Amino acid sequence: MLTLLLLDATSPKSSPGPELTQYFAVCVGLIGLVLLAAWGFKRLFARSLSARAARRSLQVLDVLPLGGKQRLAVVRCYERTFVVGLGDKELCLLTELDPQVTTELAVAPAPPLPTAADQSAFRRLLRAAVPRPPGNSRAAPHRGGLSSEGVLG
Repeated sequence: MLTLLLLDATSPKSSPGPELTQYFAVCVGLIGLVLLAAWGFKRLFARSLSARAARRSLQVLDVLPLGGKQRLAVVRCYERTFVVGLGDKELCLLTELDPQVTTELAVAPAPPLPTAADQSAFRRLLRAAVPRPPGNSRAAPHRGGLSSEGVLG
């Protein structure tokens, strides 16, 4: 009987706290619950947030750099268009553009690019306008290229 008591005293007893397997199972379950809640929140509110952001309609139509860190920007907010001055640390409203003028500017087509015929006609006009060097009859005729004297020489 003494031997049984000694063996019972030296045998490892289970700890009164939770087992490691139960601990990991609870942690994985809680992480899964948090991920499920995040997915549900996204499905519920993402559409309404994106629709609200689309209704805000703030657009930068054009930016003109003025030098350094100064710029002019044309900004449209809802149905109104503004010209804004942007600096290094400041923003200044310069004017509000007339809605009728801005719609005409947005609809106006861009001018067409010059064609090959336009470019060759321009070259011929440029050659005719270039002054010929006086005197020296032995000089080669000018072919329209750049000379060593410069663009027009």
